[in-house]
Amino acid sequence: MTSEEPSAETAAQEAFLGLLVTPLVSVHEHSDLFYRVLSHRTVLTGWVGKLGYRLVIAGTVARLHRDPAGPQLTSAPPAWNPPSKRVLVLTALAAAACEDTDLTTTVQVLSDEVLALSASPSSQVTPYDPNFRSERQAFLGAVDVLAQLGILVRRTSDESLLRQWEQDGKGVGAGFEVDPEALLQFVDPYTVSLSLQAEALDEEAESARRTATRMQRLLRMLVEGTALLYADLHPVDAEYARTQRSRLAAIVEEMTGGTVETRAEGMLLRLPDRPGSSAVPVPFPVATAASWFALKLLDAAAAGRVPDGDGRIVLNRAEVASVAAQVYRDNKDALTVALRESPERMRTEVEPVLTGTSLIRVTPTGWTILPVAGRYRDPAATWEPASGGREAREHERDPDQGERTDHDDA
Repeated sequence: MTSEEPSAETAAQEAFLGLLVTPLVSVHEHSDLFYRVLSHRTVLTGWVGKLGYRLVIAGTVARLHRDPAGPQLTSAPPAWNPPSKRVLVLTALAAAACEDTDLTTTVQVLSDEVLALSASPSSQVTPYDPNFRSERQAFLGAVDVLAQLGILVRRTSDESLLRQWEQDGKGVGAGFEVDPEALLQFVDPYTVSLSLQAEALDEEAESARRTATRMQRLLRMLVEGTALLYADLHPVDAEYARTQRSRLAAIVEEMTGGTVETRAEGMLLRLPDRPGSSAVPVPFPVATAASWFALKLLDAAAAGRVPDGDGRIVLNRAEVASVAAQVYRDNKDALTVALRESPERMRTEVEPVLTGTSLIRVTPTGWTILPVAGRYRDPAATWEPASGGREAREHERDPDQGERTDHDDA
């Protein structure tokens, strides 16, 4: 092993993190990750088993199946910026259409198949209508999802054909090959069946299921969400997590190569910062106005407010509106066109950044600022002119090294 090659342990950890980010790994789209998974399949199978997941390697495809577990059927956390519901529906229909096509197909052929599937009497979705450009755009979004997964492998490079199809619905669009092995692993009926269970459990049965899946669920929270907050847990689970925190930390650190910090409110996983790492956390903060004004809004919302016993700060809707108006007034000259319309517009634009990074939770009554937000206190940023408006830029202070809240340390 040369000095530039990772150790076997590090390579296995990178493969594990890569699977969490890309649970359907095709050799056509992710060759390096696929061969790394293949090389460490024994270790990885043991690790994913601790989470209650399943690793399937079939031919040129590796698939991490995240089976739900526990009384609430918990699985992986939701994506920060997922495709629209319409794109997801068309993705499922396009995948079904792939099953009925030859190994080679085109955008137009798939579009025709999806039209027929969605218009069938047994269909329970809004019929797909390729006569509308918005529908064609959504369909191309679905095709792109399947291509990123390696289910569709692009075989034509003429982008003008694709643009023509998107603009006026004429031509073949683009040519693809269908990878049947990737398609077969796209959806697992067993996982779907578990996800759709609506079984009502009595108190004894619920307690038994909670006990049987406790370690799996706690590990998932820490590995997948990087933060395990005791206040989010059932009291029995919270007590178990407190007494077993050293064991939980050791398992998570072994699987990820990261460091688990133990705090009064819970546990926090810090992933290793390795060049070219497969771990792709939510990019925050980045040098955009939305990211930096999210920090500004978060800091202003927390200023002068004392966290409760769980390390949280709760604001009602009026308080959130007041904070947004203050940040808007203080920084109006630096706002981009998209944020300058009104304080409410600024808030609605940056709020998804804060919820997507799990720094706040939006409730019907307002905001709940979570303890992990303490890592981003007191941001410092300057703004310089850029094309299309002004963009925020990091300056002087790394927000991740910002001032912690009083509740950060255990």
